[in-house]
Amino acid sequence: MLLLSSLSNAFSISSAGRPSARSSPMMAEMANGKMLFDNVAREWRCKWQDDGGGKASSATLVAIADVVDEFLPQLKALDGAVVNRAVCGGGLDFKLCT
Repeated sequence: MLLLSSLSNAFSISSAGRPSARSSPMMAEMANGKMLFDNVAREWRCKWQDDGGGKASSATLVAIADVVDEFLPQLKALDGAVVNRAVCGGGLDFKLCT
């Protein structure tokens, strides 16, 4: 349950410090101009436990999904936000990107 508590705290969103999906229409630049991008995302990640059933029936993933569902409306309400979920069965990673 410590994992879920930490995950729940990670999704706390305050309206006072509410980030916007994009603060400037300018393209961000890295690596002396060799990497350009116009989307900067926040990523939350955690590990999940395989209880023998893999991604299809993991109790940990079900619990993570419940926490994500609780905060999903707030995340989607952010200006211009797109929310993506990724689950890796090999590394047992769960990622949520906004």
